Parts: sequence; structure tokens; C-alpha cells
Amino acid sequence: MGIPRSAFAGAFVLALGWTPSAAQQVIGTPGSADATTTITGQQLPSPPPKFGGVIKEKAVESSSWWAPRIVPPKGAPNVLLIMTDDQGFGAPSTFGGVIPTPSMDRIAKAGVRYTNFHSTSLCSPTRAALITGRNHHSVGYGVVGEIATGYPGYDSIIPLDKGTLGTILKENGYATSWFGKDHNTPSYQSSQAGPFHQWPNGMGFEYFYGFVGGDASQWQPNLFRNTTAIYPFLNNPGWNLETAMADEAIQYIKQLKEVAPGKPWLVYYVPGATHAPHHPTPEWIKKISDMHLFDEGWSTVREKIFANQKRLGIMPDNARLTPWPKGLPEWDSLNLEEKKLFIKQADIYGAYLAYADHEIGRVIQAVEDLGQLDNTLIIYIGGDNGASAEGMVNGTPNEFTTFNGVPVPVKDQLLWYPFWGSERTFPHFAAGWAWTMDTPFKWVKQVPSHFGGTAQGVVMSWPGHINDAGGIRKQFHHVIDIVPTILEAAGIPQPEMVNGIKQDPIEGVSMAYTWEKAAADSATTHKTQYFEMLGNRAIYQDGWVAATTPATLPWELSTATPPDVITGYNWELYDVREDPTQFDDLAARMPDKLKQMQDLFYAEAKKYNVLPLDNSTLARWNTPRPSLTAGRTEFTYSGELIGTPASAAPSILNKAYAIRAEVEIPQGGAEGMIVTHGGRFGGYGLFLSKGEFGAGRGKVVFLYNLLDLKRTTWEGPELEAGKHTIVFEFKPEAPGLGKGGTGVLLVDGKEVARNTLEHTTPVTFPEDETFDVGQDTRTGVALLEYRYEPPFKFTGKLNKLTFKLDPEPTTQGKN
Repeated sequence: MGIPRSAFAGAFVLALGWTPSAAQQVIGTPGSADATTTITGQQLPSPPPKFGGVIKEKAVESSSWWAPRIVPPKGAPNVLLIMTDDQGFGAPSTFGGVIPTPSMDRIAKAGVRYTNFHSTSLCSPTRAALITGRNHHSVGYGVVGEIATGYPGYDSIIPLDKGTLGTILKENGYATSWFGKDHNTPSYQSSQAGPFHQWPNGMGFEYFYGFVGGDASQWQPNLFRNTTAIYPFLNNPGWNLETAMADEAIQYIKQLKEVAPGKPWLVYYVPGATHAPHHPTPEWIKKISDMHLFDEGWSTVREKIFANQKRLGIMPDNARLTPWPKGLPEWDSLNLEEKKLFIKQADIYGAYLAYADHEIGRVIQAVEDLGQLDNTLIIYIGGDNGASAEGMVNGTPNEFTTFNGVPVPVKDQLLWYPFWGSERTFPHFAAGWAWTMDTPFKWVKQVPSHFGGTAQGVVMSWPGHINDAGGIRKQFHHVIDIVPTILEAAGIPQPEMVNGIKQDPIEGVSMAYTWEKAAADSATTHKTQYFEMLGNRAIYQDGWVAATTPATLPWELSTATPPDVITGYNWELYDVREDPTQFDDLAARMPDKLKQMQDLFYAEAKKYNVLPLDNSTLARWNTPRPSLTAGRTEFTYSGELIGTPASAAPSILNKAYAIRAEVEIPQGGAEGMIVTHGGRFGGYGLFLSKGEFGAGRGKVVFLYNLLDLKRTTWEGPELEAGKHTIVFEFKPEAPGLGKGGTGVLLVDGKEVARNTLEHTTPVTFPEDETFDVGQDTRTGVALLEYRYEPPFKFTGKLNKLTFKLDPEPTTQGKN
């Protein structure tokens, strides 16, 4: 006998474990098609309710019943969570900078500014902490994913017992989306073969439009819609991801408003700006260059920023501007060519930040135009770490020179001066600008021990809930505090179980207590916070900070052996209640306090998976990881295959290798890419030439592009119709990173070219490029000689392509 419908209301509540005190909100008649309900949120997904209708032999004698649609609690806001990249505390006008950021200013004026908010000091660790509410080592991101190692705090795997904000809000009835940078998919899981559980879609974000990895060209990014690679920039001059991303987010929000007007949404909006490459549009380059913001040099700009910060109340009157570092040149010591180049670099960076802020403003304006602004919590975080010094001392037209430990002299950089910021460059500014953008603090990105690496300007607004328009908040907070803040605003608890996995507690605390005007000077609820990155470390507690002095310089990345990670560091001590810029080191005067803080650091380190400490950098890049290529020395392909990331492709770096292509040429000849990895800013390609004016088409070419600094070619004959075998073999002169060697090109068993490379790429090809067979996506490896335009499809038939690699060097006792 079925359950009578009239008796169901109470049974329905009990079936889900609900009680009146749990404050569930049921709207509509239970079992009807339009009924909705909130859930307790303790178990996600929420267990399905028992069928509440009546079932007999005949439908006419039965009663249908629908499970109610799950919705968030009444009054739960939309959430627009914005975070830029590598920005620096002192860059935006909102926090005293000289670069105009009117969209960030708008949110600050409508809500509150946070001047004591902190990141982890590096990209993907901050992002993992942001979307989970846990410390970055707790969720496997002790470092960026590119240098992950096989320890729980460093493997780049977010554990299943630490569910994300996307998952929590989605299962409570939110629409969830992610636009922009995804630096939390492990590099060794980023191919077409998956697994996809740590792509945005697998982490609770129902819609993803963005790029995977640490950085990407904004002109030709490695762009995905969900898990499918897309190429909207092809044959689309002037296309730029900053604008395209805003367009996509606006359309998404508009669509939701029209299709499901009552459904709250989470939009996680994380542009590539201002991480290198600095790629603003020409209009923004002109606009910022015409303002001459940086013509007086970094010393004067730094002083202006600090004066602005005091005027705005960002810094108190007793704050002192930290000294310029000895490791970076003073502006007055530079020659005219250096000043000219460095001003250009800063103009492009400033244009990039202003452009990104403008596009963010378009998204905010769209929210208002749709009538949603009053019900939207906007959190705008200025950067995921301090400004980046990864351009090295002089900057670079190609960021991947830095990641391969190769400085580019100023005179060589000037060749790119007219094109700086265009698709012809992958540029980064000089390290002196990074220190300037972190005014008033010491140090830069990668350095967690000092606020130059971790301080981020944050603004929040939510009309009717944040009631101190233009207010400033100085309470200490950390990126792990964002998730609990959003959950409190939405009235949603942290779940106890997600997909059957018991959840570890969220480690952050809510910032919502700061929203009332009366709370402007209330004590912080975030009492203790450790920091660690690449061996540098610090501990905060109740206004005190103990920190190591960085033993290596972020603008001098190398494979050199670093000092002992424990004994090779000095410690400093600061009372940041009285000394907010970490100017006055008290370590020598207060050894007992320093010892107390050091002991606290190691206690926290054990608690949050920080151990073992490791201060190597580039040496970790090629650590063996459990990828699809691990242990393989032979790879076979045929036809076309595009968009394969480095982690799933044969790596020719630092070893001997042979590439063999069996092709069939039609009558009239053929052209196009047989295989390539990389692009304009580094890589290689084996192809048949395009030719010019009908001449030279179909010549066999192997081209090696050394970081856009030098291109070396091996040239063979034009191929006639029929079957041919092409082989390229390379043998390095000695074991080691970036060693030169000899390459031989053979066609149909006959040697046709022999050439040497003085150097090879030691660490990585461009991260945003891929391994492509049968065509070339994004950018081409050739520049002038043998130039072609992607996709440059191979017009013959590729029957078989084989890579044979020497085995990877073995390591003992290391990851």
C-alpha cells in the first residue's frame, strides 16, 4: 500500500534527516513539479528522498511525485570572485599605485578595502588555497604544479577529503563557472586522456572557459571550453583573451538570468593578467604610454606610490618605506638604452593591468545592467602573489628564457622594442619594476617570508550587507579565508561528507565579521598563519612575524645547488602592529621571541604537510611524475593529433633521440607540418616547406628554435610523389641540461644534412604550446626562413610517425 500524499510532508523531512531546527526552507507542495528545498548541506550530494507518491497497478489509481529541486537558502547572493595574476600590492590605483584601476576603485568605494590580506606568494598554491579554504600544502600545492614532487604537500593533487567551493555551492543549488586561468589541473593530467576529476568541471565548476597551466599568450592561448581545446583566434586578427573572456562571462551570466532568473551563481573570474606574457591591445598600450606614468624611473614611482598609500590611509603615518635591495640596480645607475627599454616594459605592464581591470569592469557593469548588483557579493583580489621578478634583472622579450635560466642582454631586447606586448613577444619586465609594484614592502613573488611576496589588495562589496562604503580594514587575513566568507554569506555550512568521503575541516575563517562599520577596528579572528615556498618560510601570530632571509634571488633562477634548507638561512623578527612594512628587524634584540616563533613554525609545518622542506627550483622542473609518458622511450602516431601537452608527449630535452616519419606524397607535391612541439618562443618542427611564389615547395626541413634567440635548420630535397621515409637523429655531446650536439637529417636512408647545436633547451618548451602531429596549432616555430601560418596542415599522408628516445637519467633517493 502506498503512502498517502497528505501524510507525506512530515515523512519527506524525516527521510532526508531534516528537523525543524535545521532551518530547511521548503517552498511549494512537496511532490509537485515546482517544489524547491534547501538541504542541510552536511552530506553532498544530498541523499535522494524516498518516493512520496502512491504506486498501484494502474497509473489512474496512483499518485506521481517529484523530488523537490535543491536551491540555496533564501537570500543567498550571487558570487563574483575575481583574482588577477602577479599584480603586486602597490600596482593598482585602489592601493596607491599609479596605474588606473577604476573597476577595482568602484568596488572599494561601494564596499571595503583590505590592506592586510595575504597569499601564498606563488600562483597555483594560492589558487588551490582559494578554492578549498585550506592551506596550500594541505591540498598538495606546496609549489606550482610544474615542479610537483611525490610528497603529500607537493604532489599537486587536491585530496578528495578537501572539497572545493565549486562542489559545495553546486550541490547546494548554485550555478558554478570558472573563467580564465586554471593552474590547478596537474600538468601530468592535462591531456586529452584525462583523468578529468581535477579539471574545473571535475572540481564542481559546471562551466569552464579558460587556459590550463601557469601562463598563456593572450593572442593565441591554449584555450579550452570545458575539456575541449578551441581556437577562436585563428583567422581572427586582434582577438585577445582578456576581452573574449569578459564576453564569455557576460553571456553566461545573461543566459542564466534569462533561463533561471532565481538561481544564484558563482562566477570564478581569474584572468591571465598581469602574469607574463604582458599582452594588452594596442589601444591600451597607447593610452597608458601617453600618460608617462613610469618615465621618472622606479625610484621615483616607488616614492609616489608610498605617498599615495599614506594619503589614502592604506598605510599608517608611522609606516616606513623599505630600502631598495642591493641586488637590483638603482635607476640613476642605468644608461639611456636601459632606461628606454625599462620604461617601455613598464608601460606595457601598466597597459595590461589597466586593460584587464577595464574588462573586469565590463563584467561588473553587466551584473548591474541585469539588475543583479544588489544581490551579488563581489570579491576582487589584486593578484595571487606579489609582482613577478621572473623577467630577471633586465626583463625579457620571452619569459621562457627565464625558465631555462638564460638572460637576454638589453641590446638584444631592443630588437623587439617596437613590438613589445604584441604577439611577436612573450614579454616580462625587469625585476626592479616588480620590487616597485610591491611598494611599500620588501621582496616579490616566490618569497613568502616577506609581505612583498604575499600582500594582496582586496576589495569586497555587497549592497545592504557591507555597510561601510569606502571603508578600510586592517585585520590580518589570508586567502584561505575566502571560502568560509562566501559560505557564511550564502548560509551554507561546510559539508561533513562529499561523495562519501569524510571532509577535513576548512582551515580558514570567515571575514564577514568585518563588514559592519562598527567592526572597522575589531581584532582579527585569523590569529596564526604559516608561510613557506621553495624553502623560504615565515610564521605570523598575533601581530608578530618571524621570517627567513631569502637565500636565493627570484630574479636569478638557476640549477645551481642552493644552501642547506635548514642551516643556510638567517631569521628575522618583526612586530607588524607597529611596523607594518617589516622595516625594523628585532631578531637580535629579542632572541627568545624569535625562538618561540620558530618553534611555532615547525609545529604548523608538521600539521599542514609542509615537510620535507625543499629549496630547489629549476632542478625540480623535470622531476619524474606519474604521467602517461613515464618510463616510455618509444611513441607512435599516424594522421593528425593536436593539442597534446608536454606531459603526454615525447620529450626530446637533454637526451639523444630519433624521429622517423613515413609519408606518402600525392601528385603535385605536398607541404605542411609533420610534427612539432612548441612555437614562436621555442621548440622544433619537422615539415615540408611552403615555398615562395611557387618555388621551393615540399622541401624536407627540421627546424630547432632555441627560445626565439636562434633558429637552426636542416634542409633536405623536395619530395616527389610516392612513399618516403624521413629521419632526424640527434645526439648530445655530453650528459646534462641544455648540452649541444649533432643532428642528422636523412631522407629515404640517405644523409641530406648535418648540423650542430651549440646549446639546446635545458628545462622546458613554452608551457602554452603543445605537441602537434599533422598540423601546427597556435604559433609556428619558423620566423623568417621557412615561415608559415598555422595551422599549416600536412597535405600528404602520414602513415607512421615514431619517436625513439634515450632513457631518462635515473635518480637515486630523489623525486
